[in-house]
Amino acid sequence: VQTIQNYTRIARRGNKFTYSTIDVIVTNCYSDFESSSVLPEKIGDHFSIKCVLQFRVELPPGFEGVSIRDYSSNNIKAFQTYLANTNLNSLFECNQVDTAVSILETHLNRYHDHFFPLKTIKKHVSFIYKPSQESLAAIRAKKKLHRKFKAKLQKVIKSNCGSCNVCNKCINAHLAWDEYRKQRNLTNKVTKNNKRENLVNDLKSKSAKNDLKGIWKSIKIATNTPARTNTRPNVDENSITAEIMNKHFCEVGPKLNATVPVHRNFTYRDFLTNSTASTLGSFTEVSSDKINNYILSLSSNKAITDQLPLRVIKSILPIIIHSL
Repeated sequence: VQTIQNYTRIARRGNKFTYSTIDVIVTNCYSDFESSSVLPEKIGDHFSIKCVLQFRVELPPGFEGVSIRDYSSNNIKAFQTYLANTNLNSLFECNQVDTAVSILETHLNRYHDHFFPLKTIKKHVSFIYKPSQESLAAIRAKKKLHRKFKAKLQKVIKSNCGSCNVCNKCINAHLAWDEYRKQRNLTNKVTKNNKRENLVNDLKSKSAKNDLKGIWKSIKIATNTPARTNTRPNVDENSITAEIMNKHFCEVGPKLNATVPVHRNFTYRDFLTNSTASTLGSFTEVSSDKINNYILSLSSNKAITDQLPLRVIKSILPIIIHSL
């Protein structure tokens, strides 16, 4: 198909000029071809040709907003200072253990949201879990060189030299860009190696536990395999479906309960053995040191309350240990 509709070459023979359309466009995606035009710039005795293709540009992966609690060191210190200046005499005056525990838990949870507010962080889709020290150092160096390049570029823009590539500011900007580009390529290489090592270690640990489901999950995440959509198959009337099974087992309990005879003249006390001796022995005294050593021995990634993480509880432990 002749797409070019204008002359692309002008030749002079004596006093005469010849105009010809001898240039062609060879493409393997004609369906995406939108238009073509001839530019006034020449390459030898031929004019340049401009081709416009329609294609979809894949946007780079963005950031995902994640809301977390701000358990920074400053917020923990502020929480410690507040608890140190708080009067906890009501806990010592309380004789009921459950009531004292409820008062302490309510008091801690009441000011938890105040001292540890929610904050939104940006998590990239290529976030590295368990980054190595080499990766972190490479990322910091890349950010530093990028800031340096931006500063050099701003000086070139303010100087109005028009990117002459001759003055010292342009030369320094080019040198800063070359340094940043080398560090960027090195960072990408180190990051890929870090992800590869994390994947190998993850597969080894799951293989040792014989966790086949976890192994396939890690492989799918590493290869970006899309989730398979479960299409519901056609079910005949005679086949047993999940709804029928659920309905059957939900009706088993009430049916059995209806067949059990009810003895209205008996209570649970009639089935207990008559014993006058106390079944409780002597209680051992629990000291503050035992509680302190027990809580400190727990792993910080465990949770013993619904709101306060164990890391915060360990930090405020010297203040609330006597009430515990």
